Amino acid sequence: MSVQLIFTGLAALLYLAAGIAIVTAMKKGADARASSLIRWPVLLGLIMHGLAIQGEMFQPESVHFGFGYAVSVMFFFAVIILLIESWVHRLHAQFGIVLIAAAFGAVFPAIFQGSAVAASGWTALFRWHLLTALAAYSFMVIALVHAILMSIQNRQLKSPGTANGFIDSLPGLIVMERIFFRIVGCGFVLLTLVLIMGAWVTKEAYGVFFQFDHKMILTWISWIIFGVLLLGRWLAGWRARTALRLFWAGFIVFVVAYFCYSFIVEVFL
Repeated sequence: MSVQLIFTGLAALLYLAAGIAIVTAMKKGADARASSLIRWPVLLGLIMHGLAIQGEMFQPESVHFGFGYAVSVMFFFAVIILLIESWVHRLHAQFGIVLIAAAFGAVFPAIFQGSAVAASGWTALFRWHLLTALAAYSFMVIALVHAILMSIQNRQLKSPGTANGFIDSLPGLIVMERIFFRIVGCGFVLLTLVLIMGAWVTKEAYGVFFQFDHKMILTWISWIIFGVLLLGRWLAGWRARTALRLFWAGFIVFVVAYFCYSFIVEVFL
């Protein structure tokens, strides 16, 4: 058993334990608080997760990458984002859900091992492009969890007799909406950078700025949908129902652009 695999397993266990602890604490109701000490095992898990990614992906002569590594790195960024946010504010239910998902995402490289690419093919621009894309996915995954929680909140408001301690521990729906749009806004800025850098990467590799493949077309479509979503919020004050419908559409297109295609190619072809 490799050191990287041990680090991955320990990181997954720490994420899972911390996530369950946060979710369990949040179930106690509106005034529930998770212990701030939970941040430290999460930080330790992040360090181990980072060391495992570094050791597994980057070899002297080659770089290992594929669907499993993309999922793992995406959740690595998501945990970093929410851990930093938790030091600004308090620990919250969304962090617990993402940690539980990250526990499973961290071990994906052991299942979907991808393929080796010559290190010389990974130019500095391409590496920044890839990291920015995975960071954009991380923000959108956080927004996805936020959107699911908002949908449950909205449903609970329409059924006043339904009590749920976990949902009651969340901020009010209006505050949740504000946070949601900030998260999507951050993801949109990163996605814009991805498209700009992607054009230069394509120019570097093929001599043209645009190659009309499925990834480029779907990524541009998702960028337009998220842009319309943010513009609608700014100009028309769109609220939960309209905003979430557009977000679901944009998120599905965004995920299909890389993750679904890569999964099908790596597993079935």
